[in-house]
Amino acid sequence: MMGLPSTLPPGTVIGSSYIIGDLINRGGFGAVYRGTDTSEGNRPVAIKETYDVTPAARRQALMEASVLFTVRSKHLPEVYDALEANGRFYLVMQLIEGQDLLQLLRKRVPGSLVGEQEPHQLVEGPCEEQEILEWLLPVMDVLQELHSRNPPIMHRDIKPGNIILRPDRSAVLVDFGLTKLYDPKVSTQTLVKAVTEGFSPLEQYLGKTSPQSDIYSLAATIYLLLTNRRPPAAVNRGVNDTLIAPRLLNPSISPYIERALLKSLSVQADQRYQSMREFAAALRAPAFTAFADQTIAGPPVQSVNGQQNSTPIVLPAPPPPPRVYMPAPRPQPAAGYQSYAPPRVYPIPAPSAVPGYGMAPQQQVMMPLQALPSASGRGCLWGMLQGLLAGLLVAFTPQQSYFALAVVMGFLFFIIAGFATTRKGGSSFRGVWAGVWAGISSTVVFWLVYGIGYVILLTSRIQSLASSRGRLPSDAFQIAQSHIHTALPPPGSASTSTQQGLVNLAILVGVALFTAAIMGWFGGLFGRWWYNSVGRKGPRP
Repeated sequence: MMGLPSTLPPGTVIGSSYIIGDLINRGGFGAVYRGTDTSEGNRPVAIKETYDVTPAARRQALMEASVLFTVRSKHLPEVYDALEANGRFYLVMQLIEGQDLLQLLRKRVPGSLVGEQEPHQLVEGPCEEQEILEWLLPVMDVLQELHSRNPPIMHRDIKPGNIILRPDRSAVLVDFGLTKLYDPKVSTQTLVKAVTEGFSPLEQYLGKTSPQSDIYSLAATIYLLLTNRRPPAAVNRGVNDTLIAPRLLNPSISPYIERALLKSLSVQADQRYQSMREFAAALRAPAFTAFADQTIAGPPVQSVNGQQNSTPIVLPAPPPPPRVYMPAPRPQPAAGYQSYAPPRVYPIPAPSAVPGYGMAPQQQVMMPLQALPSASGRGCLWGMLQGLLAGLLVAFTPQQSYFALAVVMGFLFFIIAGFATTRKGGSSFRGVWAGVWAGISSTVVFWLVYGIGYVILLTSRIQSLASSRGRLPSDAFQIAQSHIHTALPPPGSASTSTQQGLVNLAILVGVALFTAAIMGWFGGLFGRWWYNSVGRKGPRP
């Protein structure tokens, strides 16, 4: 058996301006190198080499280039050039820095054992629903645009290894080497290289693919990221379907996400969603159909005196009988494939008949996706706590140094408010609003607590004067006030005008709120870092 062609050594020049660098990846049909484009100021590029230069292979490579030339998106790589040299064909493309989702998954699962998770052993999966949707929904929008072309354009090789996550956490779909124009009237034999076990649908083995094939592959990718279990090969599912319901592998998956995945992973293409847009809509939010229940009119009801009530009552319709999904007739296998038994019929209860979803165990409690903490809620909570502690500290301690301690404590609590707002996700600027709300609530509570404390001290001093002198002197209020010492700095000169005092107060409040916002932002930055590096269980790209 012949080995693979030798790789190009670094420094090899392709064309007139492309210099080969390190090898990124290679397979049986080509390789991808890191390179430099000297004609564009030493721009870093990715150089994709195709070993096969037959007319059919050249047409396939040009198909990939034409797709990427006509669709400009941050979620697809840009093609710069296509050329033939050294008896091979090359595509010069945008270099996408980052790691693919398969590499990310290996870092998150114990022992890097990807695709082997057993049921009932996980509390939550290696990837969260929210982050997966953040990565892949934009990619689904791009695929919808490709599928909407005339004729539709399919990728046919969607899998975790072909989705690269950039450092800014945007996903890029790469490797359009198996791209195909879809003609529903033409069936072309699919080559072995076009099949990836677990991610390719049954029709791709048999040679006729459609936009629903990309839906299957993307659903299989999400299934693996959520459960760390590779779906069974589609040809095996056609004989004995051993696909495990996602929530048996990861109970934290939302029921509507599970329903969307199971529908998209149907063995028969016509049982999947009809478009990538429908699949994306099913993943974005659960559908609410409680008010769409049918009703029926009941028979007249006898009244107490034996007269019939002519107004019929309206009763809820009984739950529909279990639906039976009959698969479409299976196409004949291509030459060289062994025949197989017809698939079994799986009765599936309607969702309304079984709470949650029929394929999930009923004893499990589904945890819905939780909203991010609000900036106003977290800010007010920590601000009120700081105001309470600072008010008590300043009111009942005579040393003015404690006022400085209260200020420093305020800074700390503003940072905590920003951290608490962003530690579960969201922009770091949400911490700014958390700091502002913390500053406002802290100020209000501080003066309220300080005022109550001052009244308590003043009342206690007046009672002490009355008790020591046997009577209450006429100037008891002034005497008691002069003997009360708190950590609050003394007010300014009495000669200061009221207008000047209001201006100074406004400046002080503005500076305080600005400081609170800055401290909240620092806390937001720290919370965002925590979410990216610690909160998601493992390092992030």
